[in-house]
Amino acid sequence: VAALATAAATPIVRRFAIGSGLVVAPDERNVHTAPTPSLGGTAMLGGLLAGVLAAWMVGDFSEVFAAPTEMLGVVSAAVVICVVGVIDDVRPVSAPAKVAGMVLAGSVLSLTGVALVVLRIPFLDVVLLSPDLSALLTVVWVVLLANALNLIDGLDGLAAGIVAIAAATFFLYALRLGDEGLLFEGNPGSVLAVIVVGICVGFLP
Repeated sequence: VAALATAAATPIVRRFAIGSGLVVAPDERNVHTAPTPSLGGTAMLGGLLAGVLAAWMVGDFSEVFAAPTEMLGVVSAAVVICVVGVIDDVRPVSAPAKVAGMVLAGSVLSLTGVALVVLRIPFLDVVLLSPDLSALLTVVWVVLLANALNLIDGLDGLAAGIVAIAAATFFLYALRLGDEGLLFEGNPGSVLAVIVVGICVGFLP
């Protein structure tokens, strides 16, 4: 559902962006030889909303939505990031303003329970984070991840492809944790991972 919704929304958004003059001119950051339409994040947000709604309507995921705080947190954070992106596409904003939006998105995640709780350090024990450190590292992680994706977004399909691979890997890891009894059934991580893969697949063509 997420893939279909994103695939359907992408050409509509592309035509609107081109018609409105919201395009990115070729520069040293990307390999495009022609202006590239902006606002792609809105199509992906539409795919996220469609995927979450479809999952909510399927009875098999009732446990995930029994206490939907975390899912709402993810959607809300995605909306914040998308709004900042749209504003930047329409009228470029300063770097501090962008970071402020990322911090807000990370804070929303932390406040709704979507946070780094433990750190699994290779060859060392699992480190349990305090609430304050958990909130801080969650915000830092969101800021770093958003900027990393922005840096690799100059080549068609690169960012979406990497995110799809990462989400698929996360899904498999979540399944393993579930099999080992380390992930409770109401955790939305695996559902969101599949939705993200669908979004990327729908956006890539």
